[in-house]
Amino acid sequence: MKRKYIITALLILAGLVSWAAAQVHEVSRNGFAMNTLIRMTAYTDDDKLIDDAYSLLSELDNQLSMYSPSSDISRINSQAGSERVKVNASVVEVVRDSRRLYDISGGKFNPLIGSVTRLWKINQADNTVPSSVDLTAAIALTDIENLDISDDAVFLREKGCVIDLGGIAKGYASAKLADFFRSRGVKSGLIDLGGNIYVVGKKPDGQDWKIGVRNPFEPYGSPALALSVNDCAVVTSGGYERFKVVDGKRYSHFFDPKTGESVMSDVLSATLITPDGSLADGLATAFMIAGFDESAKILGRLSPMPGAIFVREGEDGKPEILVSDNLRDSVIMSSQAVRFFRVSSGVQSSLSIESK
Repeated sequence: MKRKYIITALLILAGLVSWAAAQVHEVSRNGFAMNTLIRMTAYTDDDKLIDDAYSLLSELDNQLSMYSPSSDISRINSQAGSERVKVNASVVEVVRDSRRLYDISGGKFNPLIGSVTRLWKINQADNTVPSSVDLTAAIALTDIENLDISDDAVFLREKGCVIDLGGIAKGYASAKLADFFRSRGVKSGLIDLGGNIYVVGKKPDGQDWKIGVRNPFEPYGSPALALSVNDCAVVTSGGYERFKVVDGKRYSHFFDPKTGESVMSDVLSATLITPDGSLADGLATAFMIAGFDESAKILGRLSPMPGAIFVREGEDGKPEILVSDNLRDSVIMSSQAVRFFRVSSGVQSSLSIESK
């Protein structure tokens, strides 16, 4: 009799588990934030999850935007050279991340590039190019030593300094949203902040997510390459969306922190794959400025090394796709031949490329 009771109890428990699993369904919504179209999808029984995730994203957007007068970043910028500004813990965290990216990238990523960004007005209806005199003055304000970060506040030591987190904010936000998903029990989800993607876990069927990397030659056509990934950020930067044309010349939204000039390196797009959303976004931005050779050496100094994909124009005018060797098993499709590169670790890293 006792054995029958135990068996019956187990059957009831199994039925409850089955019932709970049946309630998990896809919840998805499109929206707009951080100056881009976004989409969030989660497989969950929590019908409030997506609403709360959008609220969190809106909160982060309001804190981190340099264009919103009431944001924490705008308050810091307005008090440059005057006083320390107490801010939300998330703002301190992402500003610290941006300072870390400055060191990792050898200054190619600079959170104080805002004085230069404002001059170029890439996102505005403007057909002018900054003068060399104005750029020289703006560059003088990008000295990273002007950035002072404490546990609950940020201070810009020189008047006119401007923090611009546009190159890292979406990566940071995607990772925070992924953590939020996990905290609410989500084991499968996808966060797409305008090409800045974070996948949580695997797909509901247990398979990896399939993520395409845009072809800079045809950004709205077939992808240049597709990856099989799980539980990580996949972030791509490219010059094909945000730019301005003046007198027939195209200027990208990537600026050399040393000269203030708009940069068009040999890299047409850079994609980073790592669980660290801030690192992925910041490096993707920096690598558009650094070019392939210097970017590969930066990767070689990181442990563990993120996965990376570079697209540049080949000698035949077609895309040349360079993929880090640690992604060899993740590539599932490519529109062109792939060349895998390997970088030795250490300060004096060396680069080797294998054609496949």
